[in-house]
Amino acid sequence: VERSRGLGDVYKRQNKDNQQVKADLVKAMLSHVPFDGWTWKAMDQGAVDINFEKNITEKQRIKIYKLYFNNGGIDFIKLFVEIVDKAVEKDFISLDNKPERIPEKIKKLILMRLNYCIPYKESIRSSLSLMAFPKNSKQSMKILYNTCNSIWRLAGDKSTDFSFYTKRFSLAGVYTSTLLYWLDDVSLNQLETERFLDRRLQDISMISKIKNPFNFIKNISNNVNPLRDNLGINLLSKVIKLSLIHI
Repeated sequence: VERSRGLGDVYKRQNKDNQQVKADLVKAMLSHVPFDGWTWKAMDQGAVDINFEKNITEKQRIKIYKLYFNNGGIDFIKLFVEIVDKAVEKDFISLDNKPERIPEKIKKLILMRLNYCIPYKESIRSSLSLMAFPKNSKQSMKILYNTCNSIWRLAGDKSTDFSFYTKRFSLAGVYTSTLLYWLDDVSLNQLETERFLDRRLQDISMISKIKNPFNFIKNISNNVNPLRDNLGINLLSKVIKLSLIHI
């Protein structure tokens, strides 16, 4: 036991800049997640695929994984989403002909994101179950918020007033419901998902027409327990729940 613990400590010291190693491990586990979930077992199977620390035992490798991912599955998912966020950003920036209007940019970004994730559909489906656990709710909302913030930023949003938050809360609902629809879409080229997204993006356009965004958010947050978590997470959760009735 002491030997295993020492191995992990040495590995962590020698890999201070370990973000790439973590990303490689998460990418490698994706083909195993549909069968074993976002678990240490799936991570180790992926690690074997890429010959990560192949000269030590599974038990020793898992101790190394735990140095990288303190919270297990939810940390795997968080890094996976960050990988997708960065890939979509890179692809969007490199586009020669970007849409001009913000709603069109948001649509393009969401569709690019879904297209990138096609090989990982079942892994994403599995992630939603894990993210729904109450103990993961705060982290799950942060993950979703970061994605929505990235989309708005790439779309050119420069707002600094209260609309900064209403836009992101609204997009959270649109993106979440579209993602759930996409998971079961078997249409050619995901055409039905695109049509669904077009309908939902009308919600985004409503934000600019709201004369009193504070009352808008206040109405959305009715019946939310102000003592649980923080206001931003509660509001975001409420928007997502409300958006699902449109599916």
